[in-house]
Amino acid sequence: MLRKFAIKDETYGADDEFAVLSYNEETDQYAIEIPESVNPDKLPAIPGMLARKGVRFIDDRWARQFVKERVVPPERQNIGMIMRQVGMSYYSEFPLLVYCSGRCCMDDFWLEEITTTNA
Repeated sequence: MLRKFAIKDETYGADDEFAVLSYNEETDQYAIEIPESVNPDKLPAIPGMLARKGVRFIDDRWARQFVKERVVPPERQNIGMIMRQVGMSYYSEFPLLVYCSGRCCMDDFWLEEITTTNA
């Protein structure tokens, strides 16, 4: 199943979408797509750095690094307690990313899941 999340920034308003993070649950692969209209200076660090170089589609390697920077690391002292709170039996970035909506202390960006309706 492919899940998509709008990368948003509280600074600019909840309606603004700066990029889309995709996660394929079957292949455990991430990707980020950045519209041409988005100014790279308004993006989080990793997508912004790549967009300044002209990269508008970010593959799993850098998208996964972006995700890892936004979740509690496996080395965290109280990681077992955090995993129990989230309902995890093993460490994985994705459930933590969803649980915290991609929020971290480094910036004001967050994720909102994009749901599609079948008409």
